[in-house]
Amino acid sequence: MKYYTEISNIVRGALASDRKHVSLYIQQLIEKLKVDGEQLAVKGLSEQLEGGVQPVTAKGASANSISQRPVPVEKDNRFSLADITHPLITDSQIFLPDGSKKVIDSFLGYIYKKERLIELNIPINPTLLLHGMPGTGKSKLANHIAAKLDLPLVTARADALISSYLGSTSKNIRSLIDYAQSQPCVLFLDEFDAIAKARDDKNEIGELKRVVVSLLQNIDSLTDTIVIAATNHIHLLDPAIGRRFHYKLELTPPLEKERYAIFNSLLSKYDFTEGDLNLCVQVSDGMTGAEIEMATYEYLRYSIINELPASRIGLVRTILVSLYPWLNFESDEERSKNMHKLKEINGELFTGKLFSLLWDISPSYVSRLLKDNK
Repeated sequence: MKYYTEISNIVRGALASDRKHVSLYIQQLIEKLKVDGEQLAVKGLSEQLEGGVQPVTAKGASANSISQRPVPVEKDNRFSLADITHPLITDSQIFLPDGSKKVIDSFLGYIYKKERLIELNIPINPTLLLHGMPGTGKSKLANHIAAKLDLPLVTARADALISSYLGSTSKNIRSLIDYAQSQPCVLFLDEFDAIAKARDDKNEIGELKRVVVSLLQNIDSLTDTIVIAATNHIHLLDPAIGRRFHYKLELTPPLEKERYAIFNSLLSKYDFTEGDLNLCVQVSDGMTGAEIEMATYEYLRYSIINELPASRIGLVRTILVSLYPWLNFESDEERSKNMHKLKEINGELFTGKLFSLLWDISPSYVSRLLKDNK
């Protein structure tokens, strides 16, 4: 049945006497009817909304609904169980390799087509598990997906969810799930391993094992809520967790193409040539997207505060120091030693010409320094 999700939620809200919930889903239904050209139905439903809660956009309705309903809190310390944000596409740009892009596009397409799937009695499970080393963009990708879907992001706070009191953690999880199910949103479970560790972990007490059982049951009970979980330690997760997530994606440090896109985005307001960007791409090999952003912003802040023109060599120096903390461009005594170390890391990249630029000395002097320490 087309529009089953919206109609089901309208009925649910009406039975619960939740006027804002009903208004939100009626407005979502109106938007879909507009796309399908059902002008008469659009007119009738719009008229019914007049005089009540004013219709707003999907994002505005979601934001209003969530902001007016208090976020559940941890019972004993009264800590909020989640943070609510409303991501924008412009603030959550991501640069993924083609394979990862296909996974995300497929995930979004799956959500866009959920009514059709329901019509065909095909179960829907809008869940995505992100994993990878820190700084690879898991949180940013969750923000991006929420922005693409025009939905608020409900980010669980692991420090508040986990309680030292027996049984409280499971209750906190249930409260958070109920809250996320009460309105359209993306539920983001960051640091997922904190609540979903393997039940055969001998270092964990029985209570946390019961938490995993509770978590599995709660995930199984979800219907419309979009769930994204993220972890830096996928090997710690309980094996049963993987079966609850329809989509899984490992995020890795960006390759050359993605690093170029990141630098191009960060430096779009500055006079950097393609050659400048390519040099930054070469020296940043192995860095995560977060590390690239951190080093770039650190350099740009320095150049602005000191009223210096932004230059590729200044940025490259900052990137290299970020990658190799032992590197020092200020010390004359360490120059030759540092050049040899860089040569050992990548002899093709770190040439005499590049050393001349990095240390602002003549190529002939670089040659002497390299020979002196052989």
